[in-house]
Amino acid sequence: MMLMFAAGCSTEPEVDATVVVSNVRFDPQEVSIPVGGTVEWQFDDGGLLHEVHADGVFDSGILGEKTFRFTFDSPGDIEYFCSIHPYMSGTIRVG
Repeated sequence: MMLMFAAGCSTEPEVDATVVVSNVRFDPQEVSIPVGGTVEWQFDDGGLLHEVHADGVFDSGILGEKTFRFTFDSPGDIEYFCSIHPYMSGTIRVG
């Protein structure tokens, strides 16, 4: 039995915007993506724990040096924050 894989195929969605979690902030704080677009948060704050959270929409869980991706299927502005550092906030503009 021979298995074939198409080059470049991936189960991960393509990333439309990247937010870096570093220096106890989200950079950039605001991104715009199309409906069906994916945002990736890259946790790069020297092991300091953070959480990307939008009530009723998504929750990354508490992470240190990893990434979190979420695909947005509905238009609108999504405000999110870090539950550990509530002064850290950002906005995803979908549509």
